[in-house]
Amino acid sequence: MTESIADPGPPAAEAAPPPDERAGAGGTSAGQKLVRHATHYSISSLLSLLAGLVTFPLLTRTLSVKDYGELSLLVATLGIATSVGKLGLQHALVRYHSEIAAGKSPFSLGQLHATTVVGMLADAVVVALLLLVGARLVPASWLGSPAMPSLLSILAGLVVVGVLDSGLSNLLVADQRSDALLRYQFIKKYLGLAGVLVALLLIAPTLVALLWARLVTEALALLSPLRALYAGRRALRPRVAAFSGALYRKLLAFGLPMAVGYELSGVVLNVGDRYVIDGLMGEEALGQYSAAYGLCQYVQSVFISSIGLAIMPIYMKMWDEEGAAPTAAFVSGSLRSYVLLAAPVIAGLASVGPELLPSLASEKYAGAGNLLPWISAGMVIDGVGSFVGAGLFVHRRANTLSVLVFGSALANIAMNFVLVPRLGTQGAAITTTLAYSLLCVSFGWLGRPLLLVSFPWATTLRAVAAALVMFAALFYLAPGHRLLTVAVRVAVGAPIYLGVIAAIDGDARALLQKIVQRARARFGGRRSS
Repeated sequence: MTESIADPGPPAAEAAPPPDERAGAGGTSAGQKLVRHATHYSISSLLSLLAGLVTFPLLTRTLSVKDYGELSLLVATLGIATSVGKLGLQHALVRYHSEIAAGKSPFSLGQLHATTVVGMLADAVVVALLLLVGARLVPASWLGSPAMPSLLSILAGLVVVGVLDSGLSNLLVADQRSDALLRYQFIKKYLGLAGVLVALLLIAPTLVALLWARLVTEALALLSPLRALYAGRRALRPRVAAFSGALYRKLLAFGLPMAVGYELSGVVLNVGDRYVIDGLMGEEALGQYSAAYGLCQYVQSVFISSIGLAIMPIYMKMWDEEGAAPTAAFVSGSLRSYVLLAAPVIAGLASVGPELLPSLASEKYAGAGNLLPWISAGMVIDGVGSFVGAGLFVHRRANTLSVLVFGSALANIAMNFVLVPRLGTQGAAITTTLAYSLLCVSFGWLGRPLLLVSFPWATTLRAVAAALVMFAALFYLAPGHRLLTVAVRVAVGAPIYLGVIAAIDGDARALLQKIVQRARARFGGRRSS
């Protein structure tokens, strides 16, 4: 998922199980946990969306399309450098936190915190220094812009901040501190928004100012997760003396293959098309594509990624404590809910996106509206991998995961070289869907023998049918009025989808009934009190 330099979006934290909760015990079911934490992550993403409604049009309207394309390349480079700096330790944290908390490991949680934070910080500094040296040694003409060495130097600082952000965010998710993560994302997002406003409106509308704004504001925002994790928890505070070389090697043994084959390949899978578009079509076309991708990212972060972010720590813990059958049943049921939510997101964005994109980004991006259905579909399919590949994650098949993501990344680049010269940016958007489909099928094919997750084919067909009915009903509704069209289509489309899917799908009816019952219980209780 690409993101704006000035608007990083929600965290892509890989979740880990908490030490103090038991899935299925103590009166709190795994399903209730999923709803609660997914709600928190959705609120965080919604706050990001609200800030993005300011920063996204400000960037696209203030910067030229060419500068916006260059911004996208900087984002891609930052993502790759940050992935290298993490060395996959965040993936190892996902898997080993529950074992240590459950007393199945000779290491302590204090050692895990110290080894993770100190190790990731040291790794990030090394990568940042290499980036600094490279920015000075490589001729500016090779980088495409005279300002690029200075931009890459600032980017080096962002690598360190980004690696720490990943480590601390994952520790919060590992503790299932979704409230603290929500607070952190709010602080980071709105400090960043203030920084963008100051940079563009009071200093200079340049990429240098934007990069400095993000570096300063995100460094300050790190104080929030540090306080949440370690205030009053002295034993967990990262100390160099508590760093464990043995644990670090153990984490690296799991994380490094994930970093090279999974993390880094995943970044290339996400952003590799930017380099192909830039090389074959130039920064103007890249700017158009990046704007469409950014809009899809905002929508996806609110409605889709929060479920994937919340589910992994829960099924990891269920696997460790309850075994295969309950875990498979939980993941299969959650996947049905995901499909019911994802289908109308794709259809809805296809309906309102061509009106919404030029309304936010300006008319110079109107031509990118046809990319939205393909990009959003790719993002949704990407999210399915957290479910169908659950067996690969719980069995620690790091090498298998790495090979699959690496293969999909190579296929993505190859398909871009084939389709972009023929179809332009539309080819890159189609390739996004094809590459993530390949990855999802591979995850499901190899993950199913390890954990029997049932794919809800019937539910998917019904959800797609209901989404198509909604799209058809909205296609000719109030066209050409930009934000008014968006508002009308959203207001009309949501009831249409809910009505159709409730009429044809039992899971949807049960889910809606639960939502209504909980709403009545909550608000009815407040009124009575």
